[in-house]
Amino acid sequence: MSASRKEVRAETSAPSGGRVSAPAFLAEAIDAYLAFVEMEKGRSKNTILGYENDLAQFACFAAEHCGLADWRSLRADVMQAWQVQLAREGYSSASSARKTTAVRGFLRYLADEGVTGGALADGLRGPRLTRKLPGTLEVEDLEKLLNAPSAASAQGLRDRAIMELTYSSGLRVSEICSMRIENLDLQNGLLRVISGKGSKDRVVPVGRPAVKALEKYLVLARASFVRPKSGGQVFLSGRGKPISRKTVWHLIKLYAERAGLDPRKVKPHLLRHCFATHLLAGGADLRVIQEMLGHSDIATTQIYTKVDASRNLEEHAAFHPRKRLTPPDGADGAKTVLPQIGVAKPAPHPNEPRADRPARTGHSGSTARPGRKT
Repeated sequence: MSASRKEVRAETSAPSGGRVSAPAFLAEAIDAYLAFVEMEKGRSKNTILGYENDLAQFACFAAEHCGLADWRSLRADVMQAWQVQLAREGYSSASSARKTTAVRGFLRYLADEGVTGGALADGLRGPRLTRKLPGTLEVEDLEKLLNAPSAASAQGLRDRAIMELTYSSGLRVSEICSMRIENLDLQNGLLRVISGKGSKDRVVPVGRPAVKALEKYLVLARASFVRPKSGGQVFLSGRGKPISRKTVWHLIKLYAERAGLDPRKVKPHLLRHCFATHLLAGGADLRVIQEMLGHSDIATTQIYTKVDASRNLEEHAAFHPRKRLTPPDGADGAKTVLPQIGVAKPAPHPNEPRADRPARTGHSGSTARPGRKT
């Protein structure tokens, strides 16, 4: 078992909320499965650590609450009880679905190894998910956020560079934290992203504002964060270590509040959503956005095309060649009335006078009925 997995094994959160380690008598199969998905499936380091966390939680629950002592004895009711426990502990549908996916993959591995039957994995179903539209910020609000860090301090220069680069290149927070200096090509405005999600390397452009922010940070501020054991990561913490995802999360919340935005809605990943949404609104090709985001499936990128109906109407009214949705006023100032499309006009009643000819009247002045002498 690798050192990184030992660290996770040492403290793993169980559904009950405690910090426990997976039982030794169930851990061997988990380790074998993690080695399998790492070597054979090529899963990224973060994915492996996530699997380990979820499987350790499941193993702890099965052992402590259901008396499971061997994976060969696993039953469907144990998994059902575990899913009920997740719901009781308040896990979101997305978190429960992720954990269920991890356990299902593990059970299929056990079935292939002849430890359990295949029906266990096939019968495990996660919660139904409703995919939410990604949040975004208007350009004006985004400018307020990017301008929130102080330009007079080393931390402010670092934090401004982090946010500018995240938005400029659509990076994940894990990619920001692990980025190395040798992967920057600021002269040509390019960045090589190494070991992104799914271990897919890609080269992304870096906009001029982000290049300027990075140059200021690297020249004026980074040296103040360097310690004897610091590595080649671009962004360092106050202790000289690579900045953590938790730190980035907290600093963006801080600057959101400083910019007058709702800190509950502003997260590091929101800048990545803004990158894609603003590019698409500007006319960028969806396939190009997919490549820059590092999405393996175009369907993941297509979520950004689902803009709400009110914005569609506003955009149509503002930019369509026939900008006005109603015809112009007539020469006499009277409003032009549009016919009701799809609504049939009722035929006139036989006794009604026709609008295109004057009504005939009798000697008494009463309206004459068609076809009758007065």
